Amino acid sequence: MDKLHQLRAEVFCRELAWVGSPEDKKEYDNFDNTTTHLGLFVRGQATGYLRIHHHNSPWMINTIFNQLLPDGAPTPQDVNACEVSRLLIKSSHRGKTKVDNYPPIHLLLSYLQNYCRSKNIRYVYMVVTPATRVVFAKIGFKSTPLYQAVKMKDGCYAMAAMLDFDQIDTLIPSKDAPKIEPLFFTE
Repeated sequence: MDKLHQLRAEVFCRELAWVGSPEDKKEYDNFDNTTTHLGLFVRGQATGYLRIHHHNSPWMINTIFNQLLPDGAPTPQDVNACEVSRLLIKSSHRGKTKVDNYPPIHLLLSYLQNYCRSKNIRYVYMVVTPATRVVFAKIGFKSTPLYQAVKMKDGCYAMAAMLDFDQIDTLIPSKDAPKIEPLFFTE
């Protein structure tokens, strides 16, 4: 977890400057204690990360980012739904690195899908940029926008979106799954 919090600081505090300060060595927030953490390590290096907010825990989309929802109405936090936040791939591994012939984002989303299926989670809500939705769609993760993109304080556009796993084919079938395994953490 220590390496993953350092990776979050690298991306969210220094590269994007969305939270914290450039001096932060680790990035944490109030949601960390109620979420499941999924980390992707390549050759011992923290490479990808996301966290899963379950139906019975607070969601960022319904609190911090409710301006991205129609009329600010919260998304349904049903037992078959979750929210994904803090999704990232280390900048040096975006679009360049492959692990067993798969880009890290492909692996991370595939493992998310496998995790959600094992927990009977059908709907995944998240806040994404329009460009991120395009990247996801190219690898089979087509999402439905919940509302139009909104310009955030930093000038970046963000939107709330939903994935429906009943409408998405498996990215990497179990028999073809790469040898690398994600690490699941629950704090």
